[in-house]
Amino acid sequence: MYFKLPDHRNGAKKLSGAVQEYMWHRFNLIPVYLDTLRCFEYDGTVNGKQVKRISIFSPNRAKELFLSIKDRVDLDNHTEMLLFEGYIDPDGSVYVADRRAPVHLFKKTGYTSTCVEEQTTMLKLNDNNLPVA
Repeated sequence: MYFKLPDHRNGAKKLSGAVQEYMWHRFNLIPVYLDTLRCFEYDGTVNGKQVKRISIFSPNRAKELFLSIKDRVDLDNHTEMLLFEGYIDPDGSVYVADRRAPVHLFKKTGYTSTCVEEQTTMLKLNDNNLPVA
């Protein structure tokens, strides 16, 4: 009797050790967080060289937003879920770019405003610039 196992080659994978190490040094991300991220790998070309391209996202964040990211097409349809992208060249060198939404901090008289992914939070500050409940 033979069983055919599902083909997971196109599914999301854990980040390789080389990618995790690069991101730890480049972006100061802790290993516990990097271990939760997943990526899709696919063949591509950069500067005329064949490379393995990677698109990195957080399945935990997708779950919080009730999104199902099962393949690269799903990630392409939800570009807000893309956190990092890059490639691994034939020599094994890793290059990753940050695609996370920027965080803007603004300080106004007595208030501070934080904008993250189109959400704005206003906090009242006391004389020591600490939030007031």
